[in-house]
Amino acid sequence: MKLNTMAAVMTFVSKIESESARFYETQANVFPELKDTFLAWVKENRKFEKLVKRTYFGVITDTLESNYCFETLDSEGYAFPTNLADGADPSEATGRAFEIESTIKRFYLEAARLSDGLMADIPRLFKKIAKEREERCRILSAA
Repeated sequence: MKLNTMAAVMTFVSKIESESARFYETQANVFPELKDTFLAWVKENRKFEKLVKRTYFGVITDTLESNYCFETLDSEGYAFPTNLADGADPSEATGRAFEIESTIKRFYLEAARLSDGLMADIPRLFKKIAKEREERCRILSAA
């Protein structure tokens, strides 16, 4: 799906933050050794979603919404699986988490790049969230 407006991007942000949070909640229940990290990320995902909404509603105008296009941004390029095979081990869970985090980071960076010339608040927030995702990738790589 083409994400032509900030409203569409915001809807997609809600989707990816919710889906990844569900993955972390599920895996936290399966792998006790990942529980603390994954449950902390669930809370953080919800915070990211709220921050995007708050920032969006704080700066949006009809003019911006009608002219705020992410012409080349397509949600299909940022899909990620959230399931694991039965009997998966913790390394498979962290591998999948790395894939999820890398994909979401890539989305935020591209959305920030495309919106950078239109306003400051949204791309700044997207870059901040991408940086947090990069830190998660670093943690997962070290695991």
